[in-house]
Amino acid sequence: MRARELVAGLVRYGTVGLANAATYYGTYLLAHPHAGYLVAHAVGLGAAMVVSFLLNCRFTFRVRPTWTRFLLYPASQVVNILATTVGVVGLVHLGVDERLAPLLAAGLALPVSFLAARFVITRAVLFPEPSRGARALADAVTRPIPVAER
Repeated sequence: MRARELVAGLVRYGTVGLANAATYYGTYLLAHPHAGYLVAHAVGLGAAMVVSFLLNCRFTFRVRPTWTRFLLYPASQVVNILATTVGVVGLVHLGVDERLAPLLAAGLALPVSFLAARFVITRAVLFPEPSRGARALADAVTRPIPVAER
């Protein structure tokens, strides 16, 4: 993948992240009066995760959503949570204001979480789909050699 395509994907991923934040917060505000803050938070996270997955499949990575991808998608979010948590702690330790550190950590974690989501959704990083020619070559190489009968 060329650098230009990678950067364009990263920009699309960031845009989806903004839509994801809006989905979370809107859902949270709608659910909060009826369910309390903790349930509203969980419902908001769930809604945002689904929207984020669908938008990242279609808009960011341009692949068809599948159940397998959907079930694997939360793994990429674990990477994001770990990266932002380490980032917040590190930035605060370095003297960055505690109110600003989460925003900076999210920005710093963006490339890492993008690569994790890209890997989970497309599996293109380590498991590219072999071409028809490569499959034919692999079949020819692994096919048993016929032995002439006597």
